Amino acid sequence: MFCEICLLTRKLSESVISSVASSFSNPSVWSNSKFSVSMIHMRRCIVSTRIHSMRSYGSIKMDYTMYEMPHSQLNSPPILLMHGLNLSRSSWRRTARHLVKQGSRSMITVDARNHGRSPHCAGHTPAHMAADVEAFIAQHRLNRIVALGHSMGGRALMTLALTRPELVERAIIVDITPGPVPGDVVNALELFKVMVSVVSTIPKDLTLSEGRKHVIPEFSQLVKSDHDLMLIIQNLRKLKDGSFGWSVNAQAIIDGWDATIVNYEQTLQGLQPYQGETLLIAANRESFVTPANVETMRKFFPKLHVEYLDAEHKVHMDQPAKFVKLIVDFTKACTACPL
Repeated sequence: MFCEICLLTRKLSESVISSVASSFSNPSVWSNSKFSVSMIHMRRCIVSTRIHSMRSYGSIKMDYTMYEMPHSQLNSPPILLMHGLNLSRSSWRRTARHLVKQGSRSMITVDARNHGRSPHCAGHTPAHMAADVEAFIAQHRLNRIVALGHSMGGRALMTLALTRPELVERAIIVDITPGPVPGDVVNALELFKVMVSVVSTIPKDLTLSEGRKHVIPEFSQLVKSDHDLMLIIQNLRKLKDGSFGWSVNAQAIIDGWDATIVNYEQTLQGLQPYQGETLLIAANRESFVTPANVETMRKFFPKLHVEYLDAEHKVHMDQPAKFVKLIVDFTKACTACPL
């Protein structure tokens, strides 16, 4: 959730993720991208109904990739992974391949709504994203999943576990809790506001490269690092009609900022604790997972196990081997499999 644009004052590096290393054999991969035989990646918003706090949420069909190896236990619930804010499932490709190679579960990575190849839609809160995952589970007849979420994706999947616990065999949350987030993350809302305001000022006759240069002055006062600035403007896209847009739906993120970032814990009030096993993987160089936040999370997830890694917010990139081992070990046993 707070990677890249939300962490520009820290380090923004996940929007340019390296491709899979060739040093290990590739697991089988299925994607519903335009190059696969599966479903087309862009779908219009469709309505499915779920109730939480007397409200209903529409769901979208998320773009996704499925991974498995010959040794994958297909009768075990797969790991479903959702990424953080301003990213996409591509930022987890390398980790996903290692997880299915070393672990026993198959794996699905999804693009959250308003990100990657998934549709841009109104409504961007953890409840909306949880509804998308619930619909995905039904569409693919998965019954249950191992819910793995990083940052924004972690809050979406915490919401799913708390509202539909029967769908979640166990949960793995990466460097986020229901508690408060660092102040610089909250203040990053201004960057999204600039994204919205500046895009309509770019002349249509400019090329993509020229358009990116055009917006640099708008962000230069907010972003101190040239590297971080380049990562922002690389999200700019040239649309078919000649206008410009962002690969992330900045306005939807602004509209959902309070429920997603500022007051997320309040959206969970009145929900019963999730009784499944829960692993929290925390970065000890960040302040997302404080002792107070762990205690807050334990109220909602009483079977909580906490592991700290020597990493920044991109835990899976800073400590890839240890990160993968934690998840492989945590998902060896299956509590939802036939005997």
